[in-house]
Amino acid sequence: MAEQLDYGKPGTAGQTFGALALVGVLLAYVFATLDLAPQIAETAQSFIEPTAPLGAVLGWRLIAAGFGIAAVVSMFRVGPGTMEVLMHEKRELALLHPVGFEKFVTFSSWTLLSNILYFVSSSVAAGLHLSGREVPSWLEVTQVCMFVVACGSAFLTATIVRHVILPKLFESNRDTAFIFLYHEQMMHNLAALFLAIEVVIVAPKLHPQLALFCIGMGLVYVCFAYLFAYKGGGFYVYSFIDPRLKYAPFTMMGLAVAIAVFFTGVHLASLIVVANIWAGALVLALWVSLIVQFRPPERETQASS
Repeated sequence: MAEQLDYGKPGTAGQTFGALALVGVLLAYVFATLDLAPQIAETAQSFIEPTAPLGAVLGWRLIAAGFGIAAVVSMFRVGPGTMEVLMHEKRELALLHPVGFEKFVTFSSWTLLSNILYFVSSSVAAGLHLSGREVPSWLEVTQVCMFVVACGSAFLTATIVRHVILPKLFESNRDTAFIFLYHEQMMHNLAALFLAIEVVIVAPKLHPQLALFCIGMGLVYVCFAYLFAYKGGGFYVYSFIDPRLKYAPFTMMGLAVAIAVFFTGVHLASLIVVANIWAGALVLALWVSLIVQFRPPERETQASS
């Protein structure tokens, strides 16, 4: 894979950082001029007024949050992980075995954390509503932001893992057991599944403008990845994110937009759920079935691919 990396001119990294700053400024301007408060409030209200009984929904959210927290515990207890990374200085791929907090540099781990934060915050909001107390505005913003980010990143992650990462991994004839451990399953499969179930039982009132949170999340992650490579761990978890690559500015922006696009897909699915819960459930079930994979293919299939 190293020979496939197409590095640009020495100034390419500067162009990437410039594009990142420009998009960040434009995003900040849009947030400053666009009043999202009514949309956030309406979406947050729909979280505590679901289609299913709120008590049952609260129970479901606690279960989902528990699964996510258990995955984080598993990441610390399971021992060293396995990552094929791009070393910043050498510009070469290397196989690393991170432990503890080192595992949280991946986009998948951020997907898991946003999933947990949504289910925890929405559980607290539901509990407050059931007890007759007002849900504070900061909590409304938190759960809406985390839901949007979790949906976009979870469905994007599941799609990339199923259709890009796993096929390459199977073709390499490497041991694939590590990518089907419990916490990996939670990041790559269960996060999207749990959110799809949430959409069906809640029928949230979403708005396309909320996709701006996804773009913001993408920019924040890219900034983190660059800081980590330059001043932290010295490597990129994903080779394509290196700012010195020829098309890095477009790749960086593409990642942020991709998260927003997948949230938009969830938004459209939620509209179907609101119109007809059975049709919406069918659409989401089909979508999830196409992007999750809980086990490797049979050895014969893997060998013949």
